[in-house]
Amino acid sequence: MDPFEFLIGLYTIIVGLGISLLVRSVGQMIDARERIRFYWVHNAWLVLVFIAHVGSWFALWQYHSLRSWTALECMMLLLVPILLYLVSHLAVPEIDELGDESHDMRGFYYGYYRLIQGLLAAALLVQTANEVLIMDSFAATPAQLGRFAILAMLVPGLLSARPSVHSAQVVVLMALAVLGSAYFGYRIQ
Repeated sequence: MDPFEFLIGLYTIIVGLGISLLVRSVGQMIDARERIRFYWVHNAWLVLVFIAHVGSWFALWQYHSLRSWTALECMMLLLVPILLYLVSHLAVPEIDELGDESHDMRGFYYGYYRLIQGLLAAALLVQTANEVLIMDSFAATPAQLGRFAILAMLVPGLLSARPSVHSAQVVVLMALAVLGSAYFGYRIQ
């Protein structure tokens, strides 16, 4: 087993935990749907968080040719899925299956949006820093440009609590996700 295989194994475990937590939480929401007032912006964020998990995992492939790693480089790489795991944890409230507590996803979203978007911004910044530090290059690749576009779209949401800002923000982010999905057809080599 080479060092990259070892690293991708651990990375995959953390990504899997984040996706599992997100899917479990969505399942709880479905089970408790009679007690939940859904909010479309929150629902869109759940999709975006899932896409972020999968995208971060695929982005790891760019490091496959590296034959040696420092402990710091490994920790920096693992920080991305850890931050995304925290986003998954914050994205949905803990819903008691047997309880009768109702949940307003709009109120929940506006209680956590800064943390969620701040952690997403941190994950994007760490991923960009990793490319610079580990790959020793900073190229204006489509992936980097996409990250900067996403970062630019996170700023208004971090600064404003206005629902119109968050509605516009999530529409643009979903459009960026659709645009980014054009790369789903490319083969990993």
